[in-house]
Amino acid sequence: MTWLFLGDAHLNPYRKDGAWENFKRLIEKPPSGLVILGDFFDFWFGFQDQRKLELLYGDLKGVFLSLYKNRTRIVFLEGNHDFGLKGELFGVKVENYRWENAMELEGLRVLLAHGDRDSGFPHCLPSLFLKNSLTCSLLRFLGPRVVIPIGFFWASRSKRKGPQENLQNRLRTYALKRLKEGFDAVIMAHSHMPDFVEYEGRFYFNVGSFREGNYLIFSEGRFSLKKVE
Repeated sequence: MTWLFLGDAHLNPYRKDGAWENFKRLIEKPPSGLVILGDFFDFWFGFQDQRKLELLYGDLKGVFLSLYKNRTRIVFLEGNHDFGLKGELFGVKVENYRWENAMELEGLRVLLAHGDRDSGFPHCLPSLFLKNSLTCSLLRFLGPRVVIPIGFFWASRSKRKGPQENLQNRLRTYALKRLKEGFDAVIMAHSHMPDFVEYEGRFYFNVGSFREGNYLIFSEGRFSLKKVE
């Protein structure tokens, strides 16, 4: 059984980079499970009518259909760039969670989260605003013709600049708290920096940025941080 964990690919149909092809190559041999830890897209929102977004990201539709046909379990933790998904991508059902989810993996109790809510005050405020039910209702009311151009403009202006050590430390602090509560592993993203911490035989992983080729694999009962060549 092989599981892949990745996040922060920031795929953008107006700015295609190597992350698109890297993702397609990575899942040529469909894994047992795929966990997307948020910000997979530079912008995606769960409108009632998804045709506009599906057309923009059309290259990926066949990929997700192939995963579905091969019975790959797909888990999507929403990020601060892709939210309000309503459990579906390209017509394929996915396990969709707004903030975090606990799952069992070969007897291990694993906590999954993007990390935007767990980055500490006041850094969590933008995500708390974007992902609340009132904001999502407003975005659905305005519709894709209005929201999509604004969404991609906002995404282009929200790139992080400079070192992210402070964010990395805040995520570590949160992860260690959850490990002390009894989780065997905590897996997050958001910082764009791969990270690994061991605490009393338990583990915290940050998958880093898939846009830079970073991801995490679970195979034969072990986790390993990897980088696409």
